[in-house]
Amino acid sequence: MKKGDLWVVIEHRDSELLDISKELCTQGRRMKKSSSALVAILLGNRIRGLVNDLARYGVEKVYLLEGREWEPFNPEVSVNLLSSMILEESPSAILFGSTSFGNSLAPQLAIRNKGALVTDCIDLKGHREGWVAVKPIQGDKIDVKMVPASGRLALFTLKPGAFEIEATTPAKSVEIKEFPSQTSLEKILTKVVGFIKADPQSASIEEADLIIAGGKGVGDREGFKYLEEMAELLGATLAGSRVAVDLGWIPYERQIGLTGKKVTPRLLFAIGISGAFEFTIGIKESKFIVALNRDPNAPIFKIADAGIVGDLHEILPRLNETLRSMKR
Repeated sequence: MKKGDLWVVIEHRDSELLDISKELCTQGRRMKKSSSALVAILLGNRIRGLVNDLARYGVEKVYLLEGREWEPFNPEVSVNLLSSMILEESPSAILFGSTSFGNSLAPQLAIRNKGALVTDCIDLKGHREGWVAVKPIQGDKIDVKMVPASGRLALFTLKPGAFEIEATTPAKSVEIKEFPSQTSLEKILTKVVGFIKADPQSASIEEADLIIAGGKGVGDREGFKYLEEMAELLGATLAGSRVAVDLGWIPYERQIGLTGKKVTPRLLFAIGISGAFEFTIGIKESKFIVALNRDPNAPIFKIADAGIVGDLHEILPRLNETLRSMKR
């Protein structure tokens, strides 16, 4: 295995760590060798306060890149500086989230540093003198094991929700090393002029903050339209159970569960979903779950933070009308 520390590239929003960063740190803590350190790459503006949060997930060192030049995020600036840091520090491997942020950095860094990149990992472990990663292919129907070429910098993007989050008690205070920007902004070829908010209906469910998921209890395709209307009114992302996918109410890439995707939204509505294990395993990391089902004994109510017992065909039209009136 190439000697050096194990790096995780941190994502944050509104002065809070994103769950994918907690997953990266937890997995990195399990992967790293005793002779190496788990290092968090933290870049942004006014982010020093996140250092203590990172320590709770096993980070031992933080390479801090703080300043106004990191706001807004510019991939070219980040790749330039991270490449110089890689040459200086020689990490053994770097972990990114398989998100728009991580996917904008990892491929460029792999090319720039002649590294070996494996994307969309759902498992990752040490293997002999290197690493072995597991990733799904063929529309997530087949899992394959991949071993990056030895002697090269290994880079991995990890699928959100595929790895556990586990806090720990820091053994010692985190070491902070600050890296000043070595990139002249005048030489940057790309300039960020603004951001366009993604359409929730086309956004990945793995990155969604608000999800409305429907299941067999919705009844039919016409019933699913109530969920679509609700999602549009709330600016939410639509998802579904395997039954909803099999019945053609929602495409496969929006399936939640054991044979679908794991999601970590701040708020999830589970509508017409009974709550079988095959589905709930995909939502267990959600911050708050609201369940709507006509069966008061449905298993979904055991994991929901709030529950509504009733007929969704009566409740959702009224709810949607209330939401419309609030937007006027």
